[in-house]
Order: sequence, then structure tokens, then C-alpha cells
Amino acid sequence: MPEVYGILGRLISREWVLKVEDMLSMAGVDISPETFTGMVILFVFGLPIPIFIFLSKAMSDLAIILTIGVMVLDALIVYVLLRMRIDNRSKQIEEVLPDFLQICSANVRAGMSIERALWFAARPEFGLLSEEIANTTRRTFGGEPFTQALKKLAKKFESRQLSRTINLLIEESSSGGEVATLLDKCAWDARQVQILHKEISEMMLMYVIFIVFASCIGAPMLYGLSYQLISATNNIWADINIQNPQGFPKVGVMSLIQPKPPSISTNDFYKFSIIATILVTFSASFIVAVINTGSWINGFKYAPFFIGAGLTIFFVVTMVFSLVFASLFV
Repeated sequence: MPEVYGILGRLISREWVLKVEDMLSMAGVDISPETFTGMVILFVFGLPIPIFIFLSKAMSDLAIILTIGVMVLDALIVYVLLRMRIDNRSKQIEEVLPDFLQICSANVRAGMSIERALWFAARPEFGLLSEEIANTTRRTFGGEPFTQALKKLAKKFESRQLSRTINLLIEESSSGGEVATLLDKCAWDARQVQILHKEISEMMLMYVIFIVFASCIGAPMLYGLSYQLISATNNIWADINIQNPQGFPKVGVMSLIQPKPPSISTNDFYKFSIIATILVTFSASFIVAVINTGSWINGFKYAPFFIGAGLTIFFVVTMVFSLVFASLFV
């Protein structure tokens, strides 16, 4: 079966395969890019085929639309999962990077070479970073050039802090500079970035609360109230039409002002409210994700909770106001 995936993966241009290889490396997925590409092709194009076959006989246009929609959704799922894994790995190493660099600096000041300093600084409490550093130093001890091993390490994470630190470390070690001092400065900069992120998150807390309230509570409540108002207005006009089929008499001022029933039906506004609630909460999840984590991709984590909360508030408010309006217009 892997051979079949590899054959499918080779149908894609080499440029795209290299991009997939970089993403897999940053995501920590140990699989060849051709095999992964073939699996994605089969997942994206294979699953919609039964839908198209089932619907093509009766509803050809709908079959095409649903097939394309499922393909796009499948591709989006694969991309989002990869991006989430990449961001999660980057976040893990950036959290422990300052402490790791300080230990490396202490080891260098104690007289160790930079390779041994990295090796002894790779402690278990640093988790993923320790594993990657250990693999890097093993390759270095096995004969791979130190700079080349560090460059491979930088490509395994989508982290500006790590890439910047490794680039400076390569330049400083090749020029014979003070590596320990450089590591201390990089550790201090990484620590300051963490503190700055926390301060920004605390400053934006009120905005996050406002966005969550407006999207998940305020907007669904207004949609529910508007729906009941339109429903009550339509019921009133229905009673007026039954009692007076000719409408209002055109006498005096009323000849210029002729009241008319609303042109929006309750069913249309109900569908609009549901779609609007989903769009508002979906957009709010990405805004909150950018504020809290700095990455929009994490909005997909928040979206199900935001959409679920918004729809729940809408349905509850609609039900409550329907009971209230029913008691008023009995």
C-alpha cells in the first residue's frame, strides 16, 4: 500500500513535494513526502467519489457542488491539522528556550565546547527541544558538520526565535567570538519576548471579553428578538387582512401613508439568523486566537465552542421570547 501512495505522490510536481517535505519536517511527521502526498490525494479525491456517484443520477448540479465542497473541506482539514501541529511544536520549544540557552551558556563558561554544552543542556524537562538537540549532537559526533546540523535543526521548527539564535550561534562560533555571552543575550531576548506576549494578552483581555460577549451572546440574542418581532408583526398583519381584506382606507393623510406588511418572512429571517450567527462566531474565534496565541490557525480550535455557544443562545432566546410573545398576544 505505501508503494501505491508513493506512485500517487510522484504525480505532483517536485516543487510541491519539497514544500510538503518542509511542512512534514516542521510538524515532526516521520514519513516520506511522496507517500504523504499520495495519502492526501487519495483522501481528498477518493472520499467524494461515492457522493458524486450517489447523487449524479438524480441531482447532477448538487452532486458537483457537494463533491467540490467535500474536496475543499478534506484538503482544509489536512492543512489545518499540519499547521496546528507545527504551531504546537514551535510553542513547546519557545517556552523552554530561555532556560535551555542559559544552561548552555553556563556549560560553555565551564570550559565545554559548544557541541558538548548543547548535549549536556538537553535535560528531560525540556521535552521536545531536548530530543531534537540530542539528535542534532549525535549527528555532529557522528561526523556531520556542526553548522549543517544546526541548520537542519532550525528547519524542523517554524520559530523565529530559534532560527535567529542558531544563525547568530553559527556566525559567532565561526568567527571565534564570545559564545557564552551570545547565549546569555539570546536567552534574555527570548525571556523578554515571553514577558511581552503575556503583557499584551493581559492588556487585550477586555477586548477578548467584549468580542466573546458580542459574538456569542449579544448577536444571537438580538437575532432571536428580531425573529420574534417579525413573527409577531406578521401575525398581526395576518389578522388585519382577515378582518379587513381591502386594507386601510385611503382617506386624507392615510392616502399618502399606506401601511404594508413586512416583506421579510419569518422562515427567511430564521435561516439568515442561523447563518449570521455561525459567521459571526466563526470570525470571532479567529480574532480571539490571534490575540491570545498570535496565530490565526488556532481559531479552528475555538470555532466549535464559539459556534455551539452562539447557536445555543439563539435557540434558547428564540424559545423564551416565543413564550413571552405568545402570552402577550393571546
